[in-house]
Amino acid sequence: MQSKTQWIFLFLLASNLTFGQGEYYVYDPFEEVFQGMFEVGIPVYIPENTPPPPPVPLDGGLVALIAAGGAMAYKKYQGKKGKEPR
Repeated sequence: MQSKTQWIFLFLLASNLTFGQGEYYVYDPFEEVFQGMFEVGIPVYIPENTPPPPPVPLDGGLVALIAAGGAMAYKKYQGKKGKEPR
């Protein structure tokens, strides 16, 4: 019988302690960080009727990278093609 009384007392003590914690203000360290973060600001100006961007020339370095990648892909393709069982 005493064990049951102890469990009831322990439950009431724990519930009283947890209920009492909700009444006090707890300092939130992130409150200042997020201050004004989710407020709607001034709309961003997006210009209209702008000329298209100039064409980008393919310089020698970019052409060399494309050629090297194509050569490696062709070499790997040929290597796998020769190893297929007949």
